[in-house]
Amino acid sequence: MVSKTIETLKYLLSEYRFYFLSLALLLVLLIDGYNKTLQLEKELIRIEKELQMNQTTFEKRQKTYDENAKQRREELERIKSSLEKSLSKKNAGK
Repeated sequence: MVSKTIETLKYLLSEYRFYFLSLALLLVLLIDGYNKTLQLEKELIRIEKELQMNQTTFEKRQKTYDENAKQRREELERIKSSLEKSLSKKNAGK
């Protein structure tokens, strides 16, 4: 019984060797492609996290810049109005 099974397997291997090898190769390629896909997905997640961190940093810096610019504009307006008042007093005194 066992010897008949072995003989049958030998026959199948000799007759369908190309098909078995092709199937094994396709299986290896499929597994390799899947592993590469997983690696790319991990890389994508890492890049998205880095992008999110950069976006957060940019937003914080932009907010700080806008606040500083607003303060400078307000200070310039105060200086401008005080200069206009002093000029109008000088012109009124003449």
